[in-house]
Amino acid sequence: MNIKEIINDSGLLEEYVLGQLNPTEMAGVECLAKTYPEIQEEIKLISESLGKFYGSQEKAPPAYLKDKIFSQMTFDEPLVDEEKEEIIAISIPKNSKVLPLWPKLAVAASVLLALGSVFLVFKKNDLESKNMSLNTNVNDLQGLLGEKEKTLLAFQNIDNKIVTLKGTEKQASSSVSVFWNQKDNNVLLSVGSLPKPEKGKQYQLWYIGEKGPVDMGMLPTDFDGKLLTMKTVNGKPAAFAITLEKEGGVQSPTLEQLYVIGNV
Repeated sequence: MNIKEIINDSGLLEEYVLGQLNPTEMAGVECLAKTYPEIQEEIKLISESLGKFYGSQEKAPPAYLKDKIFSQMTFDEPLVDEEKEEIIAISIPKNSKVLPLWPKLAVAASVLLALGSVFLVFKKNDLESKNMSLNTNVNDLQGLLGEKEKTLLAFQNIDNKIVTLKGTEKQASSSVSVFWNQKDNNVLLSVGSLPKPEKGKQYQLWYIGEKGPVDMGMLPTDFDGKLLTMKTVNGKPAAFAITLEKEGGVQSPTLEQLYVIGNV
């Protein structure tokens, strides 16, 4: 479930505002609200809308109603006309049977108990399903935040040479950041923007050295939002580049499929 579905389709935020979620679900929504300002804003809008709705339903009783009610009330004890008082006798045939009330009440209680049990089972299953979905969303967000934290540390590492790979005419809007650690020659890569490769295709990283292009490894297809660990540099690169190749990679880059390149 993405952020748009949480806001528009799930009904989760309305249940949060109405206090209908369990503590785990409440904590999950609060975590989402801290991470995404649009969710926090939606919760605020729902709360304000409910407040306006309940306020619009309040109506003050007309002023004359109080006087009218009290004018019709009497606190005197009713007078009983003993002469007109009648005693009504109810005769029950000797052969008739009077059934006790408690068996009927027991049957009714059993039916209500059964219906209540069925409702609780359905409600429990529904809550468990929502709880699992919410936990999945929270775990995904925690993973995403972890990757962003690692990328931030890569930017802050003074040993890293940061090389920005810009899009070619083939894909001008593409951009990739390469972090080359000049102490241990490890290379990390963060994709800013690259189109999804078609089936059977995969992106391949290269560095251009004194002897030409050198393979630096393949990018996984799920590269979005991740800090990727590539092969180490063995030499002195003059530039880094990414091409789109057949799945598994090639020995030398296909220049017609060059997507991004950046000088060191």
